[in-house]
Amino acid sequence: MASAVDFGAGYSSSFRLMRVDPATWADAGEIGGFASASIERDRSNDLMESGSVTLMSNYSQRTEFYARIEMLAESGAARERHAIATLLMSPGTCTATAGGVDVELVGRSVLAPASDRVLLAGTYAPLGCDGAAYAVSLLQECIPAPVSADGSFRLSDHVVFARGTTYLEAVWMLLDKAGWAMTIDGQGRVTVCPMPSEPALVLNKANARLLGTEVQIDDGTTELLNRVIVADPEHDQVVESVDMTDRPTSYKSIGRYVDLYEESPTLVDGESLQAYANRRLVEETTVTGKRSYGRKWFPDVHPFSLVRGSMADIGFDGDMRVLSQSIELGAGAYVSEVAEVLG
Repeated sequence: MASAVDFGAGYSSSFRLMRVDPATWADAGEIGGFASASIERDRSNDLMESGSVTLMSNYSQRTEFYARIEMLAESGAARERHAIATLLMSPGTCTATAGGVDVELVGRSVLAPASDRVLLAGTYAPLGCDGAAYAVSLLQECIPAPVSADGSFRLSDHVVFARGTTYLEAVWMLLDKAGWAMTIDGQGRVTVCPMPSEPALVLNKANARLLGTEVQIDDGTTELLNRVIVADPEHDQVVESVDMTDRPTSYKSIGRYVDLYEESPTLVDGESLQAYANRRLVEETTVTGKRSYGRKWFPDVHPFSLVRGSMADIGFDGDMRVLSQSIELGAGAYVSEVAEVLG
């Protein structure tokens, strides 16, 4: 849904911390004294996000609880409420000064309970099952947050989870088999989905006011990979897929192989071993650089989201996929973001 607030222009904002009822996942009353918050998101971390909140109050909750950080944004006649993050909170440090008491709450991802619980020995996802639905069912056993799948994929082999595998590790194993992603929105709702293909944010001349004053451009080619070799010992089969494009790291460009070797892969949706190798090559060679930049907060942009740029003069040209975010809330909302450039 389009926002009536122009986040690229001037707007006023305030923040509040709301307790969340785990049974309904709705707000269950405000926790007063919000002063500031920091949120870290990183798609390379299984938990994906964490954070902290500082309260100027004598809040004395001793056990963990779910809470939602919300922004109230206003510009002109438009007034909107946006959920920034929903976290599993625990009491942190308490600092007493002459001016009062500051309480820090430490926030873990809504996925945290799935990383705290291990599967029983012998658990497996059977051949032919819907891998996305199986991943959703694992999460629903552990976490109260709403979980859904945007689509499906079929496992062409059994996926057996080793002893001691956590529920969250098992979910990521399944999603990695299909090249899928997982997102957590500001409401704390979890979605397993294919890699997003439409932009959540467009950075063009019209939205240039969203960007900060500095963009770090990294087009290095030190992480070379131009051939994927896949072996299936059970059927005595080996296939390869070679990057013969004009990319700076391709075999055509550098004249030597840089290999990724995989053995006994789990195929999805009935793909052949060669199709699997081709897919893995595409997954491993689409990144052509990174961009690090600061920007104003904008709704519904998370790790795995696509950001589309059309400002080639500052290195924003084409699609970028968000890798990580650091969000600071206090006197406004500011995001430090790293995204990979997709070639």
